[in-house]
Amino acid sequence: MENESAKSMHKVGETEGNASIFATDNVFSTIIGLTVSEVSGVHSLADWSTQEALTKQSQRTFSRCMKLDFAEHEVDVSLCLNIAFGFTVPEVAASVQHKVDAVISDMIGYTVGQINITIADVVMA
Repeated sequence: MENESAKSMHKVGETEGNASIFATDNVFSTIIGLTVSEVSGVHSLADWSTQEALTKQSQRTFSRCMKLDFAEHEVDVSLCLNIAFGFTVPEVAASVQHKVDAVISDMIGYTVGQINITIADVVMA
């Protein structure tokens, strides 16, 4: 059986001395969660299983609102979120996809394959 901690660590680079740099799933989910929470029209992220809104105080639980599927230097992202009333769902989703793709590429150096978005609810802002 594969070591559970090895599953959650992903090689993101090497130093000049050929030492490897790894990031955990939590690094990916925190970066994605913080990025998504700043997108105009996103009211909140939602727990994948209960679809309850996650507040800013529950940032350490970002992993509950997304699913990450890793391949070699590529990640597919599935997000569950609530949008604010008055915003257009396709526009908000496209903005989320664009910003998540950019931040993962810029901060970690991974390619983003798919970014699937599930809208759990529309919330009065």
